[in-house]
Amino acid sequence: HSYRAQLDYNGDRYGAQAEHLVVGNDFNPEVGFVRRRNMERSFGHFRFSPRPRRMRSVRRLVSQGSFTYIENGQGRLESRNTDAEAAIEYQNGDRPFVGYSDSYEFLPLPFLIATDVTLPSQGYSFGNGRLGYFLGQRRRLSGQFMFEHGSFYSGRKTSYSWTRGRVFLTSQLSVEPRVSVDRVTLLEGNFTNTLLGSRATYTVTPLMFVSALVQYSSAARAVSANVRLRWEYRPGSEFFVVWNEQRDTLGDRFPTLANRALIVKLNTLFRF
Repeated sequence: HSYRAQLDYNGDRYGAQAEHLVVGNDFNPEVGFVRRRNMERSFGHFRFSPRPRRMRSVRRLVSQGSFTYIENGQGRLESRNTDAEAAIEYQNGDRPFVGYSDSYEFLPLPFLIATDVTLPSQGYSFGNGRLGYFLGQRRRLSGQFMFEHGSFYSGRKTSYSWTRGRVFLTSQLSVEPRVSVDRVTLLEGNFTNTLLGSRATYTVTPLMFVSALVQYSSAARAVSANVRLRWEYRPGSEFFVVWNEQRDTLGDRFPTLANRALIVKLNTLFRF
């Protein structure tokens, strides 16, 4: 069995969302997939976003918070997250923000978080604050710059990142770089994870494009690539060709693992 109840209110000044999702341990979706089985998830979100009349450069002020609570089918708490954020949205699309999150996560099995660093099975409570600035899509160089610091599992973490970036090289070619550096200090060991990635998109025609995503993680020693061709050969009908490849090296004692997959998909709209 599986069921979901959801309520959404997306007004301009106020916004709210509530959801309750249950997925049984033996639930078979037949078509598609489920991210997680044997769980019961409750979620709530509230937003207050007034538009100040006396501040012409400001589009609106945003204050929002969310709460996520996940239990397994036996009633054990697996994860919990409380998040709050305040932001200013300017007329040009820029968005400075500040936020804080408090989390709990239960690891049922030992977790290899980095090479030679394994977290033991137990529950962890941690929280971190963040400060960032988002450059709007109207700019030739856009993206989100963020700094995070706080507790992390059995230790602490400091992160620097540039995500959601986009650079238009030509009218048809754009590049979306992503860079993040996580410096983690744990009781089980210390490590620094550098994540480098970029997505390149080339628009062949208004109905066809090719995109390629390449990403590297230093902590997992993993390189992944995703190449996708999308062609809408007639309205409502699409043709996809996707190539995925991932290579993992978890240390000198483990062999290099390579996973490859080619996916061809056709969505056809029939008219009668």
